[in-house]
Parts: sequence; structure tokens; C-alpha cells
Amino acid sequence: MTSNSLRHRCFQLLDGEQAFSLKGKLINGFIIALIVLNVTGVIMETVPEIGKEYASYFYGLELFSVAVFTIEYLVRVWISPENPKFGPGFKGKLRYIFSPIALIDLIVIIPFYLSLFISIDLRYLRLLRLLRLLKLSHYIRSMDIFLKVVTSELASLASAVFAVLVLVVLAACVMFALEHQAQPDAFKSVLDAIWWAVVTMTTVGYGDITPVTAGGKILAILIMLLGVGTVALPAGMLAARFSEELQDRKSAMTAEVVNALEDGHLSDAEKGMLARLSQKYGISEEDLNQIIHNKTLELGHQMHCPHCGNSLFDAPIDGPKNISPDLPKEP
Repeated sequence: MTSNSLRHRCFQLLDGEQAFSLKGKLINGFIIALIVLNVTGVIMETVPEIGKEYASYFYGLELFSVAVFTIEYLVRVWISPENPKFGPGFKGKLRYIFSPIALIDLIVIIPFYLSLFISIDLRYLRLLRLLRLLKLSHYIRSMDIFLKVVTSELASLASAVFAVLVLVVLAACVMFALEHQAQPDAFKSVLDAIWWAVVTMTTVGYGDITPVTAGGKILAILIMLLGVGTVALPAGMLAARFSEELQDRKSAMTAEVVNALEDGHLSDAEKGMLARLSQKYGISEEDLNQIIHNKTLELGHQMHCPHCGNSLFDAPIDGPKNISPDLPKEP
């Protein structure tokens, strides 16, 4: 397969370097706008007056969207062997088809085709159509960062969630034992107590179930204090990892800038390459310009003689004749 093949060009346009070109941005912008329009349509369709009056327009939008998303899905399956992450040949296509992002694309379109042959409850069909929001992870780079952070911290998050669940169940069982006789209608079972434990630990506090015994109130105080730290633990872990991921990407971007500045200036090709990398890493144009500015100043000092100020690249091969400050001669 030559680099000029149609499949290779399509891959470059959708997932390669050309995705950041004007043509690639127009394609991505069109798909993003269509996704947002779909979600807006699903929401507006639930308003009875609007849903009945514009039913034909909503159905036309659905037909057009499914056609576009189906073509996009098939094209992405076709070009997947060009992606080194999935590998060449039929096996590469299978790896892509069973990847999370491809499964999301399939879930987006499959309910429409199923509804042509079997009856699907409209409520569930709308819910599945709202999943089209997940397709934005193809096109919005910050979603890529978020998914990578969640994936990398999955084990830690599972441990934190497990700790929260254990605390909820224990608190619910103890509260049921303390409050069941005093409030048989409020704490009818441990399941009712679990509802109380969750809304208390998350500091929501609906107030529909509250303890009245002294032991129950003391337990509620302890649960509220524990909940402040325990429930916030997963959020803190994600925030810390998110910050680390952004810093890692900025460090990688800085290394690329340093490599591009080895000869002392940036060519147009290097500027374009850095711009594409910054979009890939999810780094803003302002941050990229600041990195280039800082590294230009830093490397500029290193490229000039600290004593005479002359460029080291322009100096003779044997170096400057005198690079040390003049010292007074001994008498």
C-alpha cells in the first residue's frame, strides 16, 4: 500500500496529520455540529408541542444523521489498517471494531436499524440516541485526556469506590438497627437506610429520612464527617492525575520545541509541525507560543558567548581568541 493510496489519504485526513488541516477541521466541525444538533433535537422532541409540530423534521434529521454516521463508521473501519495502533490487514480491522471508540460509534447507529425490524420503546431509543455525545471523544482532544486519566487511574478509583460502598453498607446496617423501632415507616429495611446513607455521605441531605434517636444522630454526625473526605477522594485522585497528564504533555511539547530550535530558528514546516502536535496534545496556542518564547530566550543565551556576546555559530572553528574577562597584569 503506497503512501499516496486513497485509504492512506483518508486516514491522514481523519486521524493523521491532515486532521489539523483546513479540510480536516471542516470535516470534524461538520460532524461535531451534527452531533450537537442531534442531541438538541432529541431534547426538543420531548416537548409535546414541538415534537408533534416538527415530527417530520426530526425524522428527516434522524435519517440524515444515521446515514452520515454510518458512512463515517464504515470509512473508519476501512482505514483502520493504516493506523499503527491496530495493525495491518483484517486483524487490524477486527481490533478497531472491538475497540471502545468503535463500539461507541456502532451503538450510535445500531438502534435505528433495529427499530426498523423490532419495536423499541421510544424512551430507550431516545436514551441511546443521546449516547451520540460520546462520539465527541473522536474530535475533542480534552476528552482524550479525560479518558486516558480515567483509564490509568481505574484501579485506584475502584479501590476508592469500594471503600465508599463498604462504608455506606455498614452505616446503613447500623442506622437500621438504631432507628427501625423508633421509625418503622422511615427505616423499613436496610435498603431505605442505604438511601439515607448515600444522601448523607454525599452531603446532599434531602431530609426525607432523618434519625430521631440519640444513637442515630451521633452516627449521622460521624457519617457526615467521614463522607466529606471519603466521597471527595475519587475526585481528588482524578484532579491530581489530570494535572500530571497535562504537565507530561507540556513537557513532551517542550522537548519537541527544543528539537525544532536546534538550528536557532523555526522554519515554516517546523512551525506547522509544532502547531499540529499542540492540537494533538490538547495544548492551547497561547501555551505553545509561551513555550516557544521561553525556549528561544533560554537557547539564545546558550548560543552566544557569555563574555563577548558573539554568536557561537559564527565563531571560528578554533573558537574565540579571548573568551575570559581581561585581568589586570601583575606588576
